[in-house]
Amino acid sequence: MRIATWNCCRGRFEAKVPLLDSLRPDIAVIQEVARPADPARALWYGSNPKQGLAVLARNGYTVDAVSTHAGVQRHIVPIQVTGPHHFFLLAVWSQRDPQHPYVQGVIRAVELYRDLIQAQPAVVVGDFNSNAIWDRKRNSARDHSALVSMLADLGLVSAYHSFHREEQGAETCATHYFRWKEDAGYHVDHCFVPTAWADKLTSVSVGRYADWAGSSDHRPVLVEMAI
Repeated sequence: MRIATWNCCRGRFEAKVPLLDSLRPDIAVIQEVARPADPARALWYGSNPKQGLAVLARNGYTVDAVSTHAGVQRHIVPIQVTGPHHFFLLAVWSQRDPQHPYVQGVIRAVELYRDLIQAQPAVVVGDFNSNAIWDRKRNSARDHSALVSMLADLGLVSAYHSFHREEQGAETCATHYFRWKEDAGYHVDHCFVPTAWADKLTSVSVGRYADWAGSSDHRPVLVEMAI
């Protein structure tokens, strides 16, 4: 199974989505993408038709909307995935919400969807806009490390950190380049998978800076598992 997440930095769905074809994802979570002209092509969430969150499935997988909770950011959404493997998906595009900004919004979503996460295998994936290097600037109970610990208690681990054996905050691959600058890279896009899947990871890759420089200030993250 192949799961990809990519903040495409705005643009038409029909122009941005084909850029992921080379990655051959079964499930793709795409942030900042415009609403598709054909609604059947993906689940799409947003109030601005030019900039929302899309979740799409291929290769025998389907995605279905789950009832959302009013206390969660608009672009952190619950999805049911069915196909060769069934699992709950929490698709993330964390934003500057006035009540629960950025990582605090992800924490709030995990709290409110805890029962769904525990009911079956679950994946939490997307643009978190967070990293442990910024923990000192936030309430320690609502920072990135607190989120990682909360997900660990629910049986989820970061695919990137598990596969590459790197510590949170010490990533060697950036997923976002601030103001598109190669020397201002940060790892803010994450995919958490069940601990039971960790030893089935076959590859966790991040797009190269040069390969995606003309398409977005983020790089796609592709998680591959032999499950």
